Amino acid sequence: MYYNNQGQYDPDEDFFDNGFDDYTTIQYSDTPERQSGRREKEEPSATDRTVPQGVSRSSRGSADGSRSSADGSRSSADVSRSSADVSRSAGSSRGRTGGSRERLRQRRERERKERERKRRILIAAIAGGSAAAVIVILLSVRFVISRNAGKKQDTLHETAAASTLSTVSEASQEEQLPSDPDDMTPEQLEKAKAQRGLSRDVASFALGYKFKESDATVQIPLTDANYKKMEQEKKWNAAIAASAAGTTPSAAEDPSESSSQEEPASASGTAPAGAVGDDYVDSDYAILVNADTNEIVAERNPQDKICPASMTKVLTVLVAAEHIDDAKLQDTQEITQDITDLAYINDASNVGYMPGDKPTVEEMFYGTILESGADAAMGLADYVAGSQDAFVKLMNDKLAELGLSATSHFTNVVGLYDKDHYTTVHDMAVIMKAAMENDFVRKVMTAHTYTCMGAQQVYPEGRLISNWFLRRIEDKDTHGTVLCAKTGYVTESGNCAVSYQLSNDGGHYICVTALAAGNWRAIRDHVAMYQEYTK
Repeated sequence: MYYNNQGQYDPDEDFFDNGFDDYTTIQYSDTPERQSGRREKEEPSATDRTVPQGVSRSSRGSADGSRSSADGSRSSADVSRSSADVSRSAGSSRGRTGGSRERLRQRRERERKERERKRRILIAAIAGGSAAAVIVILLSVRFVISRNAGKKQDTLHETAAASTLSTVSEASQEEQLPSDPDDMTPEQLEKAKAQRGLSRDVASFALGYKFKESDATVQIPLTDANYKKMEQEKKWNAAIAASAAGTTPSAAEDPSESSSQEEPASASGTAPAGAVGDDYVDSDYAILVNADTNEIVAERNPQDKICPASMTKVLTVLVAAEHIDDAKLQDTQEITQDITDLAYINDASNVGYMPGDKPTVEEMFYGTILESGADAAMGLADYVAGSQDAFVKLMNDKLAELGLSATSHFTNVVGLYDKDHYTTVHDMAVIMKAAMENDFVRKVMTAHTYTCMGAQQVYPEGRLISNWFLRRIEDKDTHGTVLCAKTGYVTESGNCAVSYQLSNDGGHYICVTALAAGNWRAIRDHVAMYQEYTK
């Protein structure tokens, strides 16, 4: 407990721990009364003093008066000193009081800052604790999710493993099937057919692409017309040789007669000797295959090398279709100057695209088959493989897959003549069978007409194209319906064609011919073979 200079207790100033530095305990001034009291105790009274003998009382009185005056003077001096002390004490007390208040203010400010600091620390601690709690909760949730996902993944792995084991088991069963369909039992044949996943329209097709002759295979006979044609071909060959040698052929060797490219106005009347059905087969190379049995029904020089001409485009669309899914059919491909130049220089059939045109992928499929468009075929190749050469490699890979690499080789996607671009009518029938097993290719080759909208620079309102072969054979009696076809022509191959027929008895047949005297003659060859060898 502390008191100020006035001897009063001050509770506000009792706050400091170091009170003795700023405050004093009760102090009393040396007042005259206190000094008088002390003298009374220290000095005897006048009556108690002993007067020496020989000194008169008056003298003692004078002396007492003198001492009393001196005492009065000392007392006045003491009073003066006491007053000065009080004044100094009061001044000192006021100075100390002002300093104490400033220090109090500073101390309170320090305490306020300290409380604020502690408050911030507390808030930070609470926030940190909350954040830690949130993190713990999130980690817990993540752990639970991860554990559940792990369980699900384990389940998926187990399912995949079971599926893999099942697949391996099925593969083992497939491997146990004989490689040659001829060695399979009827049950094995049906199982192998089901595993191919073919659509119902072609589900009856025989396994594989190995065509075989049988005792029933017919060698297509030669007629007088064939011999006449062969004689004419000799004259043409002689004329070509003479031209190369710089000489002129004799009149007997002049091949001035040429085969008409148009259908005759009327039938020729009586069929020549060795005729097939109501007509004869003019083509030098021909084959008819039953796709349901892989048996060769009839043939003429089936393994001789030929130039396939535009029949090449059947393989072009097959390879393209195998590298394009339905979602990409509406993509577009820009036609380049190189494409149009190549089609123009080689006088090739075309849809009419110009550089900068952007037909859809689907349109290029139809343009390649129906119009036999070289521009469409090359655009399709560029879209699929990035270049003609890269696409040709894919074509030859497909030939190898079909087992034809020893007897067929392609160098371009159009069918332009090249000594290294060759096949046989047998191999062309294999290619056609593979193409018919592809649903999209079969759909394209079945179409009779299609409207192209991609040749905007030449045909801003679109161009209607058609399958020339199908439109001209549809009214002929073929003992069934010719569903798909592709024609071709170059000088070296003559007129050639490949077609696919559904016969009246439900059978599926593929016919290929090459080196016919004219385009109508090629169609008549197919009619004659279907009439003679199908039911």
